[in-house]
Amino acid sequence: MSFYQFAVHIIKFIIRLFNGRPVVTGLENIPENQPVIIAGTHRSLTDPFFIADIVYPREVAFMAKSNLFNNKLLAKMLTAGKVFPVNREKPSTSSIKHAVNVLKDGSTLGIFPSGSRHTTEIKGGTAFIQKLSKAPIVPVAIQPPIGFWQFITRKKAKIAFGTPIVYNPEIKYDKATLAAIDLEIATQFEQLDAKIDPLYQYIPKSK
Repeated sequence: MSFYQFAVHIIKFIIRLFNGRPVVTGLENIPENQPVIIAGTHRSLTDPFFIADIVYPREVAFMAKSNLFNNKLLAKMLTAGKVFPVNREKPSTSSIKHAVNVLKDGSTLGIFPSGSRHTTEIKGGTAFIQKLSKAPIVPVAIQPPIGFWQFITRKKAKIAFGTPIVYNPEIKYDKATLAAIDLEIATQFEQLDAKIDPLYQYIPKSK
């Protein structure tokens, strides 16, 4: 058993024990037997854990903010769990290459297009990674428990996977196309949120 597999089993146990089983729809929208970019809303620190739990045994390599890797022990654990660093304000060429290589190796990439829990604005990058990797993007809206208290009082996470945004080899992936893909991701986030709960609102807290 790899460290990733061990970690996901621990995550599953903790989630089931304290929060219960997540409510999930649209899981069948993830294409089978091919690399996929899972692009999720980011509202809680638990978001990547819920995704890793739900899609297992598919293993997801997540992008994470680079300052998490400042601690050597934590950096070692994150790396063993397939997490890799990215500068959210100015992604480096090496981070983009790593993301593309994850997909070209047939694996799954996990990315949060807003880059932070403190904003809902979609940053560029997800569509560019698709351009280089040719992998489909599957948007996922996560309505998680916010904070420790909601988690342990079993406010269930609700997760919905959207329609894959597939790579089209017949079009030019210029700035306009990339922007249109980012807009499609944002639109699906809104639609999926409404599907889960029409009254749901996420108001980011300031840093």
